[in-house]
Amino acid sequence: MKRKLLTLLGALAVGYSLPCGLVAWQQTRLILFPLPRLEGNPKDLGLSYHDLEIPSGDGMLHGWSIPPVTGDHWVLFCHGNGGNISHRLEVAQRLHELGLGVVLFDYRGFGQSRGEIASEAQLLQDGEAAYQWLVPRTKNILLYGESLGGGVAAYLAQTKPCKGLVLQSTFTRLTDQAQELYPWLPVRWLSRFRLATVDRLPSLHCPVLVMHSRQDELIAFHHGQTLYAAAPEPKHW
Repeated sequence: MKRKLLTLLGALAVGYSLPCGLVAWQQTRLILFPLPRLEGNPKDLGLSYHDLEIPSGDGMLHGWSIPPVTGDHWVLFCHGNGGNISHRLEVAQRLHELGLGVVLFDYRGFGQSRGEIASEAQLLQDGEAAYQWLVPRTKNILLYGESLGGGVAAYLAQTKPCKGLVLQSTFTRLTDQAQELYPWLPVRWLSRFRLATVDRLPSLHCPVLVMHSRQDELIAFHHGQTLYAAAPEPKHW
């Protein structure tokens, strides 16, 4: 009886360790879903733009700069975990209609950007490289983070001067989101990515706008509520 029990426990341990090992090994593919093909450019929406190539670590980021018609206020747009910058053109158009310049950039491995992302540090490095490209051109930088990009934008807002931070459909921490999706796995121990947006907000010294839909089917509404509660004034929901 004891031998059978030990055999069963051993089988369960092996069976549980296999998905844990798979998540630890393949987590980048479980988190990031880049598409290499660009499905348009700003010219398709009547916007003037310049192609960008920005060095970042061992890679080269591709992006677009869409200058403002007047003034020198710019938005640095940090997109989410899928697609590429061509899938954010409508957002860029709306921001440009507000009189803002826009910089769209792809992380390594997305769109025409070269290199690979294997860690959170590399992801943040890409955001920092795009920010540094913009710094000589304006002192009026707004940071806009969409979904996973909210973690990148919040990091920049905590460590760099900016005029404001926008968080759209962003999770509190990537590990919180992953734990909700995979409650049977110890993802907080396995993940190389944390993107702890909520932990960065209390130390910010810029206005914060949080946007989140109650109908969001991927990142639950409570994430947005928690982020808003953690942000200092001035803030807007």
